[in-house]
Amino acid sequence: MILSKYKEIMEHITVDEEMKSRIIRNINSSDLSKSKIIRFPNIKRYIAYAACLAIILIGTIFATKLINKPQIEPEPVETGGVDTVWDTKEYKNAESLSAASGIKIEDLNNIPFNVTEAVYRDYKNNLAEIVYSDESQNLYYRVSKGNADNSGDYNEYGKVYTKSINGVTVTLKGNGELVFLALYEKDGYSYSIGASNGLTQQQLEKMI
Repeated sequence: MILSKYKEIMEHITVDEEMKSRIIRNINSSDLSKSKIIRFPNIKRYIAYAACLAIILIGTIFATKLINKPQIEPEPVETGGVDTVWDTKEYKNAESLSAASGIKIEDLNNIPFNVTEAVYRDYKNNLAEIVYSDESQNLYYRVSKGNADNSGDYNEYGKVYTKSINGVTVTLKGNGELVFLALYEKDGYSYSIGASNGLTQQQLEKMI
């Protein structure tokens, strides 16, 4: 359809002698040996490069934060119990957990955040645990018989020191101004308090 219209139009076009001469002069005066090519930057390619660099930069920053922040989710540990299978059972409060486990454990006081959930767990190997949580962090409180480290926290900390708190020698582990783990012994029991986001020393002292 378009081709037939084009032929129809071309049939009505006439070229006189003067127009022919002008066309020939223009052709002769043109330098056809050199092609004039205007190259535009490959914008899509540059945009792709920039996007890749941005992804790499964001990934590096995120990975650095993960590396520098201790990963605290305590693992079960052996604390002298005969049964080494990590069989757990949950209870509704500290009182029922104490009765079932045979370990005297009470709720912590002065927790420095609004607790939205508390889980009371018996590990069936002489280890009782209470996990306090809000929308952004967890606090792990463990009690076991004997004098073993029951925290299940194997992170390396840049700052480890001891301090006497309420007459008890407490080992504090953390980075900078934040403490992520507190360990202590009292009356034949071992205690540990682990904070996923870290706490100040003063905040921990109020709970011990």
